[in-house]
Amino acid sequence: MSNEELNEYIKMFHGTVYRLALSYVRNCAEAEDICQDAFVKLMGYKGEFETPENCKAWLIRVTINLSKNLLKSGRFTRCTELDENIPMLDAEQRGLMEAVMTLPPKYRSVIHLYYYEGYSVKETADILGVSVSSVTTRLARARERLKTLLLREDYDGKSIQKAF
Repeated sequence: MSNEELNEYIKMFHGTVYRLALSYVRNCAEAEDICQDAFVKLMGYKGEFETPENCKAWLIRVTINLSKNLLKSGRFTRCTELDENIPMLDAEQRGLMEAVMTLPPKYRSVIHLYYYEGYSVKETADILGVSVSSVTTRLARARERLKTLLLREDYDGKSIQKAF
């Protein structure tokens, strides 16, 4: 892979990789490290991608694997999370992001890929290596959990029902 191709892929997919890593590890510094590691792996990739979308799918899979590996590591379990880790968002977006971050990783990943990255259920299933029915079930369960969380009135003392 040439330096120009690598730089182009970094420009196109840095945000996607970073947001996905952040949705797993909930820590800006760790998400940046995972993002960097994913692009280092891309730099060492010997194959060719037919389209940029193929590269994006490959990077997403690598990011998920790196994130899961970090979550299993002893180093990560000793770290504490800071509230300032969520990027600058308005109050409504921040409330929604906080609610999504409380979901288990298997639900966060389908929500992220489906809503934030715009993948179809089939594409999400292919990326995560699970069946289409698993993705639809996870999406339904994640939506139900988010609905319950967002309709409670203990997020900043008011309902965030308007976010939908």
